[in-house]
Order: sequence, then structure tokens, then C-alpha cells
Amino acid sequence: MVLNKPYGMLSHPTSHSKEITVRDFLINEYNLKTKDNNQREGIVHRLDRVTSGLMVCVLDENIFTYFQSQFKNRLINKKYRAIVEGHPLAKSGEINLPLAKSKKNRKKREVNKTGREAITKFEIVKKTEKHALLQLDLVTGRNHQIRAHLEHLKTPIVNDQLYGAKIHTNVPENAICLQSYYLSFTVNDKDYEFEIDMPEYFSSIMNM
Repeated sequence: MVLNKPYGMLSHPTSHSKEITVRDFLINEYNLKTKDNNQREGIVHRLDRVTSGLMVCVLDENIFTYFQSQFKNRLINKKYRAIVEGHPLAKSGEINLPLAKSKKNRKKREVNKTGREAITKFEIVKKTEKHALLQLDLVTGRNHQIRAHLEHLKTPIVNDQLYGAKIHTNVPENAICLQSYYLSFTVNDKDYEFEIDMPEYFSSIMNM
């Protein structure tokens, strides 16, 4: 199934939290067997707590490995939209900078030549005086990839305080202006495509 994860919700449990996650929802609603020691039943990819948008969730064990392979081989098309502080120097481009855990803050990722390959393509869709709305395509899928890359460009995602942005009063608590808005993939020779609208708080910032 494909669901629209709300901001503020974890994709799967962590050692630091007892709250309901997407994984718990899948188990409760679809009677998935709880056998994964990592507590990731149904979860083949994740979105950060503060990120909203489309997630593929696998309810059938027989197709789980297929989707794992699809993600690993970059055969699933994922597009994001983000609103950033300021404007990238180019209208479009490719950020090809390796990422590793930050030495100063273990919750973050940072550009580091010893890190893993990370590639993000971006295009400016709309600009205001203070912000830019970007479309982003993930070539790789590293943890916090978009957030770290945009911070490195000195255009952090609006309200992403972990990555250097200021608090924005139009953005809800536990949310940043990053959304997984488009997904497409193929299963059993059939093509699937999903797209959702921009959240209201995105629109309010771009129309200010």
C-alpha cells in the first residue's frame, strides 16, 4: 500500500520512544506478523519524523524482498518538494557530495569526503523574496540526505532547526517544509504512479 505519512510521526519504533509509528499502524490494521527484530515490519523505506508524504508499505512477505531490491537498485522514482531559506545559486543542478555522521552532533549528517555517496538533483519551481520552492529527485537515499545537502548550500529547509534554519511561525511543531509528494514503481509488469498536493503551510509561506 501507499500512504501519506503525517509530519510528527515516526516510520518505525526507536529505542528512545514508545509512541505509535507507521509500523505499528500496519501491524494493527493489517495483522502483520511481528517477527522482525528491528521492528520494521512492512517498512521498506522511511521518512524522517518531521517529513510528511508518500511511503510504500509492503503487506505481503512474498513481495518484500522485491521492493527491497527495487529501492537498492534505484528503480523506484521518488520526488520531494521543499521550501528553503534563501535561493540556490543555480536554477537547477545536481548535488553530488558524500555524507557521514556529523562529528559535532550525532543526530545530523554532514558533507564529508570519507562519507557515503549521496546525489540529489534539484530545480527551483518558484521564488519569493526570502524563500524558494524546490523540486528534488533522490538518486541515492541516504539518511537526512536532502536536509544535509541543502544546509551545505546555505539554503536550509524552512523550520529545520537541526540543520540551521530559523523557527517559522507558519510551520507546525514537529514539521519542516519537506514533503515526499511523488512515487512511481512497477509491480508484476504494471506501472503505478502516486502524487499528492502541497500542504497548506507550504502554500501559506510561498504566498506571503
